[in-house]
Amino acid sequence: MNETAPSSSGPDFTEGVVLDRLADGESLLGHVGDEAVLLVRHGGELLAIGATCSHYGGPLAEGLVVGDTVRCPWHHACFSLRTGEALHAPALSGVSCWQVEQRDGRAFIHRQVEPAATPALDGADLPASIVIIGGGAAGYSAAQTLREAGYAGPVTMLSADAAPPCDRPNLSKDYLAGTAEADWIPLRGPEWYAENRIDLRLGARVTAIETSARAVLLADGSRLPYGALLLATGAEPVRLDVPGAASEHVRVLRTLADCDALIGRLDGAPRCVVIGASFIGLEAAAALRNRGLEVHVVGPEHRPLERVMGAEIGAMVQALHEQRQRIVLRVERP
Repeated sequence: MNETAPSSSGPDFTEGVVLDRLADGESLLGHVGDEAVLLVRHGGELLAIGATCSHYGGPLAEGLVVGDTVRCPWHHACFSLRTGEALHAPALSGVSCWQVEQRDGRAFIHRQVEPAATPALDGADLPASIVIIGGGAAGYSAAQTLREAGYAGPVTMLSADAAPPCDRPNLSKDYLAGTAEADWIPLRGPEWYAENRIDLRLGARVTAIETSARAVLLADGSRLPYGALLLATGAEPVRLDVPGAASEHVRVLRTLADCDALIGRLDGAPRCVVIGASFIGLEAAAALRNRGLEVHVVGPEHRPLERVMGAEIGAMVQALHEQRQRIVLRVERP
């Protein structure tokens, strides 16, 4: 993993900091031992949580404080300043929470607060079991949230992929660039699914849903009943309907298998053409340049990202890619 937050810095909170250093809504980065801790004043309260995002280690001290929450500046994961709880994706888990003591005009942090245990949900209206169709970040997040909310019934994830759920944007970044190992890609290891009693079934393709019988049919002929069903299949890559689009050397990028297949075609290849000049296309282009390929990006816009961020930003992106990455951008309308 190449993205890491800076090491803990700032004052040692065990020795105390002067209270008037913080105005309402302001934060201060410090540390307790080797752990980076973020201290925030919210109204008349002082709140403290771990300062490293659980997603990719982003520095929460550089994030945005809104009320009693903070958002990571890298990918906008959101955490509660009161409990350290992860409130919004893509946070993988919460961060530590610390007790703040005030005396003699100073704030001291010594003790970490243990998270409260989540009581099991109990109610006749709860489904007897939950099946999630989809093995991406959304399906994973749903399964995790169910367990964190206290749902105790069977949870099954059905994924057509051969690999466990991963953060798919990574496949167009460090992994494609050759700077990240394969074991960095999964969101969680197999032990996490076992510990949380989540039945993850890989290579399980659903062929039909029997809504009246509350069951799904799988390609291997098996049948799985459900109490509630969640569809989290995501989107498929857009494929061009043009001659040659089905050729062996033409690839799409969605799964780890797709990325591995693309990487397998790069050995000895002098150049690569990326069709699509939005975020994924440009990320893939930069990753391929890291491997030393000559890269051409083709898209229907006048400038990259123009439809998403406007012509001015598109012009800036184009200049940066052409100057820093030496990527040929061909984004004129036919």
